[in-house]
Formats: sequence, structure tokens, C-alpha cells
Amino acid sequence: MDSLIVVLPIRGPVPQRTRAFICSDLLHYNYGSPDFEKGNLLQSFIPRIGITLGDPAGIGTEIAVRTLADGSIYQLCYPILFGSPDVVARELKQLGSNLSLKVVSPIDALSGTAAEVVVVETSGAEALVPYGNISKAGGEAAVKSIKAAVTAALAGEIDAITTAPLNKESMRNAGFHYDGHTELLAELTGCSSVSMLLIGNQLRVAHLTTHSALRTVSDKITEDRLREVIRIAFEAMRNYGFENPRIAVAGINPHCGENGLFGDEEIKLMRPVIASIAATGIDVRGPISPDAVFIEAMADKYDIVVVAYHDQGHIPVKLIERDHAVNVSGGLPIIRTSVDHGTAFDIAGKGIADIVNMKSAITMAAKMAVGRGPTERAKST
Repeated sequence: MDSLIVVLPIRGPVPQRTRAFICSDLLHYNYGSPDFEKGNLLQSFIPRIGITLGDPAGIGTEIAVRTLADGSIYQLCYPILFGSPDVVARELKQLGSNLSLKVVSPIDALSGTAAEVVVVETSGAEALVPYGNISKAGGEAAVKSIKAAVTAALAGEIDAITTAPLNKESMRNAGFHYDGHTELLAELTGCSSVSMLLIGNQLRVAHLTTHSALRTVSDKITEDRLREVIRIAFEAMRNYGFENPRIAVAGINPHCGENGLFGDEEIKLMRPVIASIAATGIDVRGPISPDAVFIEAMADKYDIVVVAYHDQGHIPVKLIERDHAVNVSGGLPIIRTSVDHGTAFDIAGKGIADIVNMKSAITMAAKMAVGRGPTERAKST
């Protein structure tokens, strides 16, 4: 695993280029693209990305360490791990890696070398729980790393966060009763309006509801919630490089209710809200029948689809994007991306986890950080 890639930092305004133009270039700057493989840097601002390691009994530390060992991620950012150095050391040993480990603070100068894994210590040896075990210690370690990374992001010490998966049962054993990262991040940042976005190369969605029983979905989709998520989708796409995002809103009911035969949410709630937002100049259309809207999005008619519930968005994205879709928390004052899979306790510690999604999540965080830029980041803190 010997590798060395050095990135020289230029932490200042990006010269003579609009943020949208840079992000448009970066949309195509992925693993396998010619510029990436050649090591060509497309931006002069190199963001610092905090990577939280998730539950130490899962695959989070493995996929983070193996992604850094790959080396190519340093062409986009300075990666900084948040977690237990003891857990990272265990993973390096488990993988037979000769990378060195260095404990740092979020504001320390970084070498930008793939031969060195840098870690902000948020927990210690108590996080060395056995692989595959649900535990209070694992839940505590996961939450501590998230809290530290959010604090650093709000202080402007890092430019974005990428999170490895946590285990909800371990979190609850530790006394943290959240449905997932999004709810925890909303509380830590004082944000009441957030949405889970899934961002892929071909398909992108924003959710009106996520971890909710289907029978409660209609009650949770209010006029205010629909307005919030359309705004979040618009701003997220702007940060991602789309100057004038084209937004579609999927209906809740089959065939959008067939003029009230199968439900009237589309008539009474969705149409008036969408029409009022469209009147402000935002390109938003709908409601569109759920069985048609994704075909139209895949035909490049829309840049993002606002969906009603978890599976309405997750199924098409996972089917089309496989491991390349990234979970993005929209509406937060900080940038947060995540892998779109769980802790995989069944394969933890075996060194066989797929790192493609972690690479994609870090790459997305770097793209969005460049889109926001260092000046805007400082203003938001």
C-alpha cells in the first residue's frame, strides 16, 4: 500500500471562475475519468473533509482507511478522520497496512500525503468493541465523532463532513434516540428543516419524509414541508453546480390520484404550492405520476425529483446508481455527505467491504465544498 501524492494548498478565493462553472467541471471529475486518473487538479481551493468513522464494530473504519490508502482522494481534498486512534490502529493492523497514524487537531497543518492517516481523537481504547457486536460503547463512539466533526465544521475548521455508517441499536443503547444521522445533525446544528437527498450521476432525489410508516406519510406532507424541501432541493443543486435547477415533484398516489379518485393530496396540497413557487421563477413542475417521473428524469428532463417517502426515492436511485449514489443532508448550515449503506456487521473486520460508495461520498463532499467556497463557508459559521 505504499503511495505518495502531495497536494499543495491554496486556501483562498478561486480566481477568474464562477463556482457553478467549477462544479460543472467537477460533476465529471470522478474515479475513472481521464483528468482524475492523470492526477489533474481542477480547483485551487483544496477543502478539508472530516470523515466520521461510525460504529467501530462495523465497516466504517475499514472503508475510510482503505479509501485513504488508495491515494487518489488527495487530488480532491485533505481527509481528516474523526474517531478513536486505537480503532484506526486496529484496522491498519487488520489490513496489513504500513500507513502511519498521526493524531491531530482539526486546525493543524496537513501534509497532504497518502502515506499518513490523520485522526482527530474523539474517543479512546474504550471504542475497541469486537467486530459485529451491538454495544453501548460503539454507539457512544459513533455519536462522539459526529459531535466533534459538526463542532469543527461550524467553527470553519473543516469544510465538509462525510459520515461512515452507525448502528441505531447501539446508539439507543448509549442513550441516543435518533432515527439516524439526519435527525442528530439537525439537532446539533439547530436546524428544523432538513431533507435526505440521494445524489447520483444520473438520478437525484430529495425526500419529503424518510423513516416513516407509509400510513403516516400523507399527514406529514404539509404545505410548509413541501415548500421547505423544494427550497432545499433548489439550493442543493445550486451548490452542486446547476445554475437553474429543474425540479420535478412526484405525486403521492397512483397516477397522482386520477383527479381525486385515488386520493386528493395532489389537487388540494401539491398543485397550489408548486404553482406558487413556480411563479417566483424557480423551475419546478408537478405533481407528476410516480411511475413516469423517473423515466423523464433519466431522459434529462429534470435535475432532481422531490419524492414523497423513503422507498419512492430509494428504489429507483439504488437500482440505477448502485453504489455510486451519495446521501446528502440538505438544509443544514454545513455540508454533510454519507455512504448509502449500513454497518455491515456480518463482514466487519474481514477487509472485503466495497469502498466505492465511500469514495463517492468523499468526492461529493469535496465538490460541494468547492461549490460553496472558503468565503461562503466562513460566513456561514
